Amino acid sequence: MIVRWSRHAKLRFAERAVALGINYGDIEFEIKRQLVKIKIEKNKFKTIFETGGKLLTAIKIETKEFIHVLTLWEASELEGEEWKKKK
Repeated sequence: MIVRWSRHAKLRFAERAVALGINYGDIEFEIKRQLVKIKIEKNKFKTIFETGGKLLTAIKIETKEFIHVLTLWEASELEGEEWKKKK
């Protein structure tokens, strides 16, 4: 499955890469694995995952052919609780 990144998501990733020492491979692996996946709309999902010792959240559009990452941020406490429940 192909993972594409919006310009905004690339910028947000770059900010976290410097702070957390992560790379696209780490993030793409977790986004594809989708341990915690929450449906927002028809084909739009929120994925919460852990990498580099931090919880991150990604919003993405997903089809059978590709995943398009729209944005990425550090998970809030509420999202962290959701992650702990579903993990």
